[in-house]
Amino acid sequence: MIMHKLVHSLVPALLLVAGCRDGGGGGSEDTGAEEMQRAQRGELQWKRNAALQQDLMRALELPEDRVCNELGRGSCTREIHHISLGGADPLRIGLYEPLPDTLVSTPIVLERVVMSACANRAELDRGGSPAVFVDLDLAAAAAPSPDDKEFTATVTALYRRLLSRDPEPHELTTLGELTVDDDGKPVSAHDFALLACFAIGTSTEFLFF
Repeated sequence: MIMHKLVHSLVPALLLVAGCRDGGGGGSEDTGAEEMQRAQRGELQWKRNAALQQDLMRALELPEDRVCNELGRGSCTREIHHISLGGADPLRIGLYEPLPDTLVSTPIVLERVVMSACANRAELDRGGSPAVFVDLDLAAAAAPSPDDKEFTATVTALYRRLLSRDPEPHELTTLGELTVDDDGKPVSAHDFALLACFAIGTSTEFLFF
């Protein structure tokens, strides 16, 4: 499916935590001229439940109850999946401290939360005054072409909201593939908005700090 081909996988993203904890390897190498040392970054931290929810609320201008609600039972991030997202639960199961590492279910839950937030924002914008997808006609049967200004404006707005930067040319090219399905037929503007938001929102750049 198109989402599986183009969206960054969360599994290698989360496994990156282990690599960061190892110190990153590196060392120095003799280049024949002068000794070069690989630059090292401090340990990356993945966004746990509260941080993930707050960033999605801010970026997509959503109220707390519209980020992710699991079948009307409660908030994905604060109730239903909060342990998978790095939360504690001292009252119900006696978990007084958050688990130090991610669980097997964590990547799926992260995708679930981001997908829900993006879908809710798209529905709100399609049904009323748009707040995020202001340059896109969400009722259109076909997404704009990657050469259209509506496409560039929409993707740029999402990058600025979610990643606080403009997209690189190769990133625009990659997301341009989301305007058509696996058979090369145009997807709807609504589906494109949802997929673009999900792709950026599940990137390692958004999920780590």
